[in-house]
Amino acid sequence: MSDDPRARSQARFGALADKYVTSSVHSMGYSLDRLVELASPPAGGLALDIATGGGHVALGLAKQGAAVIAADITLNMLQAARDHLAGQQINADYVRLDAEHLPFPDNALDSVTCRFAAHHFPNPAAFVRECARIVKPGGIVGVVDQIAPPMPEDARYTNAFEKLRDPSHGWEYSQPEWQGFFSGVGLKVNHSEVVAVQFDFGWWTRMQNDDPDTVTRLQVMLRQAPPAIRNWYQPQFDPGGSITFTHHHLILVGIKQA
Repeated sequence: MSDDPRARSQARFGALADKYVTSSVHSMGYSLDRLVELASPPAGGLALDIATGGGHVALGLAKQGAAVIAADITLNMLQAARDHLAGQQINADYVRLDAEHLPFPDNALDSVTCRFAAHHFPNPAAFVRECARIVKPGGIVGVVDQIAPPMPEDARYTNAFEKLRDPSHGWEYSQPEWQGFFSGVGLKVNHSEVVAVQFDFGWWTRMQNDDPDTVTRLQVMLRQAPPAIRNWYQPQFDPGGSITFTHHHLILVGIKQA
């Protein structure tokens, strides 16, 4: 597999594009509804959804009256989003781009969103800086992403766990780190909320087509996790063999200061 994280993501998600259209975690849920609610621009405003995946945020923004640009670095994913939105009779523009090098002039957009993708970016701080650059003063930047515990040693464990399951995983950051990314580029945080979501372990590994050896190793990491990690993930092991655990998702919205 390539050492380039962007190439890894494209290879990984190009083969999984259709799953991200139909996945219930991606196509519905509190964080989706909340992001659309908080990050929708005024009717007719221009909104960019980065790493659009199945196009679910883009769809929500369009239904709120935004003029939407759906963007992704992976062509297969972009096509899946296009097909999904077309099936909903939604008109949108589509562009392939790198989230850390956005091809838009300064102060051009009313809203920029990104959901469940930034942990794949090589440099999320650079991504946030670009988002802040392209939104107008008073414009909105909204991100939803999985987060790590605040202690560095715990974050190393959760990131190793995530990367074993998905080699294209980069790094998940803590809530304070994300808030620092925003404040450091002139985005005033006006909403920061962590949502605990229970995941089915079997679904979680199937989403990435993990092989049996990887699944076993992930199970061992959950069963043998140190106390702080067990407290974070809250794993539940059913006698019948099913496993559930908790993911923590940050909903973060900032406004560009004049």
